[in-house]
Amino acid sequence: MKKTSYLFISFIMAFFAVSCDDDHKPDWPEQSPSDVRFEASSLTEGQTVSPEGAVVDFTYSTAIAFNSAAELLLNDESLANQANAVTVVDGKTLRVELPEMTPLTDYTLVIPDRAVAGVGSMAFAPAVKLSFKTGEGKPQESPYGTLINANATAQAANVYNFLVENHGKKILSGAMANVNNNNDFASWIKAKTGKDVAITCYDFIHLPQSGENWIDYNDLTPAEAQWNANGLVSYMWHWNVPTDESAWRDKDYTRYGYNTPGAESNVTEFDIEEALKEGTWQHDFIIEDMAKVAAVLKKLQEKGIPVIWRPLHEAAGDYEFKNPWFWWGAKGGEATKNLWKLMYEQLVNVHGCNNLIWVWTAQYKQGYEAQMKQDYPGNEYVDIVGTDIYADSDQSQIGAYTALEAMTQGKKLIAISETGLVQNPDVCFADKAYWSWFNIWYTYNIHESGDDKDGFGN
Repeated sequence: MKKTSYLFISFIMAFFAVSCDDDHKPDWPEQSPSDVRFEASSLTEGQTVSPEGAVVDFTYSTAIAFNSAAELLLNDESLANQANAVTVVDGKTLRVELPEMTPLTDYTLVIPDRAVAGVGSMAFAPAVKLSFKTGEGKPQESPYGTLINANATAQAANVYNFLVENHGKKILSGAMANVNNNNDFASWIKAKTGKDVAITCYDFIHLPQSGENWIDYNDLTPAEAQWNANGLVSYMWHWNVPTDESAWRDKDYTRYGYNTPGAESNVTEFDIEEALKEGTWQHDFIIEDMAKVAAVLKKLQEKGIPVIWRPLHEAAGDYEFKNPWFWWGAKGGEATKNLWKLMYEQLVNVHGCNNLIWVWTAQYKQGYEAQMKQDYPGNEYVDIVGTDIYADSDQSQIGAYTALEAMTQGKKLIAISETGLVQNPDVCFADKAYWSWFNIWYTYNIHESGDDKDGFGN
């Protein structure tokens, strides 16, 4: 037998035993149906309550009992957890605990007839209906938290919060700057669409030659122009390194590269594991190079410009063919993670670059999600995760999005940090692939050709 049925039978038996046994008459006077009246509620009609729940007291004219077989209704649905939510207190009060509710919503609570009876009589109180509404409630806490650098600049925090606020609402547009540090590609997009790109990403690829007459990263004109136009600024780093010590000492940039042996060009024999050991020439070199980059980032910080910072991209290369194509991924994920942490230590704790939003670029390939997760530095070392996608269609790439979401336990924003053919935003939203931004790789000198499509067909 159900508990509610048993309680109802007990209630009825007590009701008749008290009211019909002449030898055990109650201490209170006999009542007529009109004697059991609802008198007041602690919640007034139309009042606003917290959506997190509330307690409402209904006071009656005499001592009452509650028929637990009767169902209270909240917006035409049975009241949740009624057995524990409804109690009689102080004899004459029916206490109802309202569950968590939807903010800014109208509600109606109904106590049906035959739910409340006068003790010692055959009288039931009439039904009671109470309408109220819920307020805004507490703001929902973002799962994405704050930047990993507790000393991040206010501007960096503002940009990060802007990205968080747009999650699931908008996908920001991005364009990769041409390799000689300019806004030419973004300007071509503006000329063809009438719209500025939200993010422009620059590349420290020619850092060894910086200061020569054709390129100087200390010239912040392109980044300043983007920021002053209310755009966001990003930097990445195709990290050109010497293939041996003499190339470094002699400044022989013809023997610098970033690709692992076997590539057609820009090849280096540089060893990441040696670079992580203090006292080696490789270690001295990377510390020196990071100081050069830090000097530029600090100048941006002094101008109040935060940077979406994306170093050590695509470290794993191709998981399926075990083919890392950049030197920073050549010795596996552990070495790359250690270099990432060393870079954070140098840029933030040594040089004071607090204007950075740290973006880790994961290599996604279906079936290799475990390796991707194993190579991830961890949420405590990363602000945002991205992946580079060069697909033949404009579909949402929901598989990659889902894998990245799982990798971070849903605690990081996710971006398409490089792309060719742009993913269709409408399809992305339909598939719930809530990319934070996409970043189109540049088409070299397209601003001079005046073409209407870039090299990917956009």
